Amino acid sequence: MKNSLQIMPELSGQKYFSDFNVNSLHIDSREVKEEGVFFAIKGNRLNGNDFIEEAVARGAALIISDEHRNKKNIVYCNYLREYLGIVASRFFSDPSKKLTTFCATGTNGKTTSVESFAQLCKKLGYKCGYLSTIGKSINGNKIEESTTLTTPDPIYLNHSFSEMVLNGSTYAAIEASSHGLDQNRLNGIDIDYGVLTSFSQDHLDYHESIKNYEEAKSILFKKLNPKNSIIQIDSDFGQRLYKDIAGINQNVFCVSLTKDSDYFADFKRDKGQLNVSLKSPYGVDEFSLSTVSKYLASNVICSMVALNIEGVKMNRLAEIVSEISFPSGRLERISIGKKDVCYLDYAHTPDALKNALNEIRDNHEGQIWCVFGCGGDRDKDKRPIMGAIAEKYSDHVVVTDDNPRNESSKKIINDILAGINETSKVHSISDRKKAIKFALEEMESREGKNIMLLAGKGHENYQLIGPDKNYFDDKKTVISLLKK
Repeated sequence: MKNSLQIMPELSGQKYFSDFNVNSLHIDSREVKEEGVFFAIKGNRLNGNDFIEEAVARGAALIISDEHRNKKNIVYCNYLREYLGIVASRFFSDPSKKLTTFCATGTNGKTTSVESFAQLCKKLGYKCGYLSTIGKSINGNKIEESTTLTTPDPIYLNHSFSEMVLNGSTYAAIEASSHGLDQNRLNGIDIDYGVLTSFSQDHLDYHESIKNYEEAKSILFKKLNPKNSIIQIDSDFGQRLYKDIAGINQNVFCVSLTKDSDYFADFKRDKGQLNVSLKSPYGVDEFSLSTVSKYLASNVICSMVALNIEGVKMNRLAEIVSEISFPSGRLERISIGKKDVCYLDYAHTPDALKNALNEIRDNHEGQIWCVFGCGGDRDKDKRPIMGAIAEKYSDHVVVTDDNPRNESSKKIINDILAGINETSKVHSISDRKKAIKFALEEMESREGKNIMLLAGKGHENYQLIGPDKNYFDDKKTVISLLKK
């Protein structure tokens, strides 16, 4: 328990500020407890200030608001988003300072990088917790199957770090989304390793321009000041970012699959796996990974680089890295009978879809079936781009629903079809289960090998349609249809 003066000394001179022992911190009025502090923050969809009365009714002893209210026990703070992380860190006794923290951002690859870092730590005998899109884990034990946000709010984040410390963890790995960075959710976090895994178009519904998206990603490296930065330089943004921060910080390292770099990887495919030759400042080390994707391998390499900088010899990392498993729904393979194959992938951006299709083409002979959709209420500009990519890099395209949310399924599909020229190779089936069933039946009826890429949802086990969150699991759907 902390005193309000200890965790919010900057506000002590404000009208209505009170000195008391704080039991808890909250941004959700429904979770407020007696003697808790409620932070009323105006968001993109909801305004926390609209829930102040509910928070008071539930026992909040103090309200910190980003709006002037001039009421008892409501204190105004004009930089509340930035301040919340600092307060949360203080309340939980600065847990990130007691951990070696690994923080990955990037359009794609965050989850793979974070989870591979945690697995490598475990194999080295280090206790490590992680927060990823897929779940929350402490020292190898899954605590939650998935978190609501890729980067949680500062209270949840610091509470999780505190749990890790209490359980003896010495390392922690987290994902930093562009939304989370832009909304200052990582303020107050002590970061040892900041990582850029990749960069390409996404989230322009929120950021509005590529430049704004780049600036959001840059926050991790230019504002949060990690002790070490690891930059994947195979994108134009990655190259610029590396040059920018290399000029002000010596602890910056670059990773590449195509360019001369501190850590350069070359690959050979062999029976559904990659044989990797990794050049580092310490020589060349070789190892194999249980994936056909060099992009997934690049994310793993980023986690290896952090541990190498930490002091683990690269040849030791090469010995154990072949034992790690990849997150579910990341180019995950399902065999279909004797000749056909299905890959599940979370690819929901143009770059990720293109990379997944290229990896399949490089690894298989046969006809490629691309089954995918685009999410509603999200970046609409990428829809025709993804349609064009699916047409160019696959033989057959089945356009279906992803998470339509509050948009018309027909409108989303039409947006995708706007990028496709040769409509004869395209089928539109909005019902995702029916679309998968159609592709499986078509593949079975044809001669030769057929490979399906079922893209967009990966590990997700739900579909958001209107206000409803319906159970839907791509992998279980494929397996169920195969049994029938």
